[in-house]
Amino acid sequence: MVTCLSNPYTTCRSREYWLSAVITTASCGEICFLPLKMCDKIEGLISSAGNPVPLKTIDVSVTINGFVADVQSTLLYVNTEESPIEAIFTFPLDDQSAVYKFEADIDGRHLIAECHEKEKAKEIYDDAMAFGHTAMLLQQDESAGDIFRSKLGNLPSKAEAKISMGFATELDLEADGMVKCTLPEILNPRYSPAVGGLKPTEKAKYATANAIPYKLSFQLSVRGPQKIKGVQGPKDKLNVDYSEDKKVAKVTLAEEFKFDHDLSVLVEYEACNIPQIVLEKGNPHSGGLLKEDVLMVNFFLEPPSQIPRTNPGEFIFIIDRSGSMGGEKIQSAKETLLLFLKSLPVNCYFNVIGFGSHFESLFQEGSLKYNEENLKKAEELQRQMDADMGGTEILRPLEHIFKQKLIENYPRQLFVLTDGEVDNTAEVLKLAGSNSQHCRVFTVGIGEGASTALVRGLAKAGKGKEVFVTDSERLQPKVISLLQCAMQPVATDIEIIWNLPSPVTRIMMPPKIPYLFLGVRQILYVMLSGTEGVDLSYMCSMTLKGKLVSEPFEYKETFTLHGNTETGISAPIHCLAAKAQVTELQLNDAPKEQIVTVSKSANVISKHTAFVMVDTEGKLVEGMLMEQVVPTPSMGQFMAFSSAPRTSYRMAACSMPAPQMDFRGCLGTVYACSASSGLKMKKYSSPKKNVFYGLKNVGASQESSDMSDLMEFEESEDTSDAQRMMDIIRLQTFQGSWSLDTKLLGMLKTDAGILKQTIPLQDDAVVATVAVIAWLRKHHSERRDEWQMLETKALDWLEGQDLHGQSVEDLISKLNI
Repeated sequence: MVTCLSNPYTTCRSREYWLSAVITTASCGEICFLPLKMCDKIEGLISSAGNPVPLKTIDVSVTINGFVADVQSTLLYVNTEESPIEAIFTFPLDDQSAVYKFEADIDGRHLIAECHEKEKAKEIYDDAMAFGHTAMLLQQDESAGDIFRSKLGNLPSKAEAKISMGFATELDLEADGMVKCTLPEILNPRYSPAVGGLKPTEKAKYATANAIPYKLSFQLSVRGPQKIKGVQGPKDKLNVDYSEDKKVAKVTLAEEFKFDHDLSVLVEYEACNIPQIVLEKGNPHSGGLLKEDVLMVNFFLEPPSQIPRTNPGEFIFIIDRSGSMGGEKIQSAKETLLLFLKSLPVNCYFNVIGFGSHFESLFQEGSLKYNEENLKKAEELQRQMDADMGGTEILRPLEHIFKQKLIENYPRQLFVLTDGEVDNTAEVLKLAGSNSQHCRVFTVGIGEGASTALVRGLAKAGKGKEVFVTDSERLQPKVISLLQCAMQPVATDIEIIWNLPSPVTRIMMPPKIPYLFLGVRQILYVMLSGTEGVDLSYMCSMTLKGKLVSEPFEYKETFTLHGNTETGISAPIHCLAAKAQVTELQLNDAPKEQIVTVSKSANVISKHTAFVMVDTEGKLVEGMLMEQVVPTPSMGQFMAFSSAPRTSYRMAACSMPAPQMDFRGCLGTVYACSASSGLKMKKYSSPKKNVFYGLKNVGASQESSDMSDLMEFEESEDTSDAQRMMDIIRLQTFQGSWSLDTKLLGMLKTDAGILKQTIPLQDDAVVATVAVIAWLRKHHSERRDEWQMLETKALDWLEGQDLHGQSVEDLISKLNI
């Protein structure tokens, strides 16, 4: 039975039922809570008018060539109603995706959309709707560049339409050398500082995975620059067929997709760090950018054998402590913070800031010197940290940091760790960009549905680097990799020298050289003109020069002008070059007209343009139009609005709601409610551990309260050894050493006599430090990327001690603990 908020006392009075609820809509039009115990009986999500959702299937075909993915997605709509409908579908896309195609097949007619200035496109669509023409519109959301909305208007009764969308995207290279392709499926509501709560994306209807009525079909073709070592799905079982001596792989899903996570595929090439230079030929029958040739350069700047030492800098770790970070996410963030604190160089400044609806600094006066006393304060904060700070207001802590006085000769580095989405992304990026000359920003996006517009955009604006961590991945190694990037010396005086045949001219897109990190894949796009008739065997070259702490360096790659990709109609590299140009223009607040010009010339959507098409040949549609919103999956986050005043309430206490109450559910960590009276919460150890069935709000009046006082966590049996590693790491001093005390000996399961007999040195700290390094290498070699930096600090400390002529490595090799 369904309970309306207008009469909430009819059913579901138990505490467990109210915590275990999804939000749906009854025939009366009121927002309702449906207990999850009944969710398996739902056949499909019903529209506000009680009608079936018109979207039936989504067919996705992906072609990966090296570091580029070309994605073709076809949506099948069927109108089973007696009246015409307008179907609206809001969905996420990666912020770096370049949407270049929007087409439709209706009643045997093939329609191709045109890219127009956004307001002009909306006007064309509205006029077509008014005249009774079937029309389609695709546009980027006003608040974020990773949300798109598709409208199919005036679809006649009993008619069907196939809408095809094409986009290209750059692929991320993981720390382990895997190339990762992710198709976003999860769309979470955005937090709005203006209203103090979650705000749904316009026209978006959120639903849990089991309430999604349409199906997804997925096919993937991989063709790499080298042989393919393997293809795997972090969360999905795949069928993989190799051919052409493992240079080609065909991939399909082995099981039906469940819509409870973003769909990701990992591809491993035999050698991922080999430079790849691809020339994509232009189409002489096209106009604008699509007519010219475009060069895509992928390369890696390998660190020199001896990197000059630099001042270690000021490091500020900014942690999202909003309600949605609860459970596994905040625990992982706490472990990461501990590793971060122990990995910092001795001669640096640091601070820790937690944020939600408000923010709190470890050191109110600003960053302080990294020493034993301040490290102890940070460790105490790390122990007590919880997801208890309400909503996600990231702008205010950033404003606070940027207003603080810089520490001379200590460059400032920010590390932002968040799972949140905000509706003021543009304002946040503008702030980071305006301060990028004296402060770099590194970002970590946590969990399914993390906003790529916020996470990737903030890093790009702040001249840093970003990583994304899904629920099945470990957060720690990725954050430590960012710390390693931040501690690199800054490359200065960068210039690129091109050697091309004399008739050929070039334009870099964007013209500004991107910030360069050593050992990290870099991408450059160059538009070439005048290549007709030139000698294709001419040996061209790109030479990059610069300085690392006043020491010159040079990097050179050679190539020819042979086009070595199948250009086809899509021209993905052209589209990605245009997207890079548009992104740079948007970050720099370029005039709208300039962005529109680039967008239209490459047929790629921007925040100021949209795709629109009108079926002028079809029969005019008559009758009252019905609006049907297609649901999009969300990780348990829902919105409920009523006509009541905007007052937020917290459901953690499980009190019954009053009539016409306004709920803004900020649903975070995934727990399952037991039937016991004490509301015991059990933490799952399976990959599907981030589905939360309780309701929290983000109301300012009760931000300080938290569900943690109602929860009792049960550690899984397999976490003891990993926890012991973190406990041992916690004992490390700020200098990098350990003390030979009973606590450490107990954790290492040894005694001082055995250690000192094997390593006969007078300094107990040396013996303890050698023992810990030996233990980490033996028992946690698979997690070396997490503790390698703190090991380096320990090794540096050991090198400065009296070892009686023995080498550090010899001492370590003597221990077997």
